[in-house]
Amino acid sequence: MQRLLQYNINKIYFIMAKQTAGFMGGFHGRLGPAVGYMWRGQWCVRAYNPAPRNPRTPEQVAHREMFKREVQLAASMSWAVNMGFKELAYEMRMTSYNLFVHLNQGAFSLEDGVFVVDYSALRLSSGQRAAVAFGVPVWDEENVLTVSFDNDGSGLRADRYDNVYLYAYCPDRESGFMASPVYRRAKKVSVALPDSFAGHEVHLYGMVCSADGMWSETVYAGCVEMNGNEELRVKNEKLDGDEPGVKQEEPKGKRAKGDAVAGSADKNYTPPPSPGVKDE
Repeated sequence: MQRLLQYNINKIYFIMAKQTAGFMGGFHGRLGPAVGYMWRGQWCVRAYNPAPRNPRTPEQVAHREMFKREVQLAASMSWAVNMGFKELAYEMRMTSYNLFVHLNQGAFSLEDGVFVVDYSALRLSSGQRAAVAFGVPVWDEENVLTVSFDNDGSGLRADRYDNVYLYAYCPDRESGFMASPVYRRAKKVSVALPDSFAGHEVHLYGMVCSADGMWSETVYAGCVEMNGNEELRVKNEKLDGDEPGVKQEEPKGKRAKGDAVAGSADKNYTPPPSPGVKDE
């Protein structure tokens, strides 16, 4: 009995594969000379290699480092990435992070070993819904940033009840905030920035989602620099000047109906209450 028990313990100890799909189904891990794994939603098997080749050339090391940084960036922007790429990632049998890295290769580079991101070229969503054209960001109440918008004239399908999102991301803080959505007909959207963003650049991205979950392409709404509560200025050379069809007047006083203020992932930050969007 003792020998049988010892045999069973040893047998269990050396099993390295995990059966997850029933008898004769897929498995995960090593099973004899084979290794099972999941790839894009399908079970696959490859030969086990006890000594994988790892030349560690400078080019390979640089590529690994850049890929690592790309995934870290996707994780820090997960609020927007998981929303904007959810449907497309499911169709392509990829994770939202992998799709983000795949679609943004042109925005990443390594310069003298330093990871460089072209934030104006990042895509946080993808789809055939009509996007919007954003105006110049203006400051409303202290840390509340408001951006007006209008239809982009692309000819793609649009509806006045499409939800428009504004996402603010601070690279130095590796943190972002998503504004509560407003209807396309609201013509403006607001986001409340935390005091921790003071003295840092903040990049703004706009996305549109229909009632049935169809997303638009990402629109870069510009870059702002927050210099503390007393001095707030807009740094936006790209969107300097009037945008056609977009009202550029700076809002004064209280927010108008239809504006919304972002939620916050920072437990130490409490944004002002949002009135939400009311039908007229």
